[in-house]
Parts: sequence; C-alpha cells; structure tokens
Amino acid sequence: MARSRLHRLAKGADVPWEDEKFIYLAASRREGQAAEARILAPPRAGKGHIDLKLCCADGTLSERTVSKRDGALFKQARRRDWGDTI
Repeated sequence: MARSRLHRLAKGADVPWEDEKFIYLAASRREGQAAEARILAPPRAGKGHIDLKLCCADGTLSERTVSKRDGALFKQARRRDWGDTI
C-alpha cells in the first residue's frame, strides 16, 4: 500500500510503501471443531520434508518436520499454508 509523505514521516519509514503481514482471530458463539495445531508461519518445503511452525491446542509453540515417510500427513501438509490447521 502506498504511503503519503506525511504518513512516512509520522511512522519514521524509509520506503514509500507498506507491506505488513498479519494474523487475525475469528470468534464464534457456536462450538467449533478443535484443531490439533495451527500453522504460524509459511511452511518451508525441502526435498522430501516440510518444516512447520505450529501453535498447539494448549497454546504452546512448536516446530515439526513432516517427511514423505509420514504418508497422508505429508500430503496434507503440502497443501497447507500459513493460518491453516493441521
């Protein structure tokens, strides 16, 4: 998003544009499906494995490597992105 000169000065920015990533929270009064974990960062794919940074159901942060040996989980992880559940 382009910034005006005044906006740049107010934020102390060097570049005339702003590109900020964000995460959002969705809430509902209805009971939802509990997820084991949510992906916190873009998955890093390597040859035969995918590294995931996860927020677990109990609120802890963990990193997990899913390899081709994990079969169905690997296929699922390949199609997931930042913010998805796994």
